[in-house]
Amino acid sequence: MVMFSGCGKKAAISEHPEIVQEKIEVPENPEETAASVTGSDNLIQETQQDNNNIASEQTSSTTNTGSAGNSAARNTNYAVRSAGESITPGSLAGIRSGRGVSIGELNPVNYKTVDPAILLQMGMEQYQVSFIMGERYLNQRNYDRALAEYNKALNLKSDYAEALFSRGRTYQIKGDLNRALEDYNKTITLQKNSAAAYNYRGYIYAQRGDHTRALNDYNQAITLKRDYSDALYNRGYSYRITGQYDRAIEDFNRLIQLEPNNASAYNQRGTAWYYKENDERAIQDFSAAIRIKPDYALAWHNRGTAYRMAGNATAANADFAEASRLGYK
Repeated sequence: MVMFSGCGKKAAISEHPEIVQEKIEVPENPEETAASVTGSDNLIQETQQDNNNIASEQTSSTTNTGSAGNSAARNTNYAVRSAGESITPGSLAGIRSGRGVSIGELNPVNYKTVDPAILLQMGMEQYQVSFIMGERYLNQRNYDRALAEYNKALNLKSDYAEALFSRGRTYQIKGDLNRALEDYNKTITLQKNSAAAYNYRGYIYAQRGDHTRALNDYNQAITLKRDYSDALYNRGYSYRITGQYDRAIEDFNRLIQLEPNNASAYNQRGTAWYYKENDERAIQDFSAAIRIKPDYALAWHNRGTAYRMAGNATAANADFAEASRLGYK
């Protein structure tokens, strides 16, 4: 990490090595789509380990934001929120088995206890049952068994977009980004309106340092779903990393309107203000992050850096001491 050196240049605010992303894990609330990552710190991944991302301080991938646990997916410990990634009461309502059983009538709350044999007796297709079992295992973080079920579903129905997306998320959690990317590509080919698939794919590009392609995907995700918090967070992060600070601030402004208690968003916006050399605004945002999340060690450290740059050594040293007490290294 680059620490403040005392010279005239801006000291780099230290960052975690990962990108903030929505949590890639299935939200605890089954009513939320599988790709949802609000309030986590992973982008799939700060979307909230510092709040939740891979999906990780994510999923928890936290960069300089720290997770503030706001939404189901970033809270984002960088989880992923999106449409059409899992079976929600209405997502597959139009798919009926040969015996006329509507999957839309199956409450996802029951995934943890549903008996697959009963579902088959009800007339549900095997590929649908395998998908439901995969969602159960993913929710239990039993990733190998989840993959086995998604593979079974896809062997029976190769164009099953929901299973492709969920398998991609599982690969991403396990760190197999090549296979995850392949599944997201296939999902997008089948479902061009899947905001979550674009957001997750963008996160992989960002992980690889390709922020141009990441931004293209985040833009598409937000076009499809204007108030997509996780995509706004991720796009703001990529804008900041590429030096587009005004655009980053704009995205974090929008995110804070949607999630006023998202400490990670304040920390990210404060970082952008810092690099714009507006220490006063940076300090205000880091302070807001700390008010929301008093044990947010990264925000304490960042505020200390901004105080030091502003010439307030006493406040800076106090913040650095608190950050260290909270475990910041």
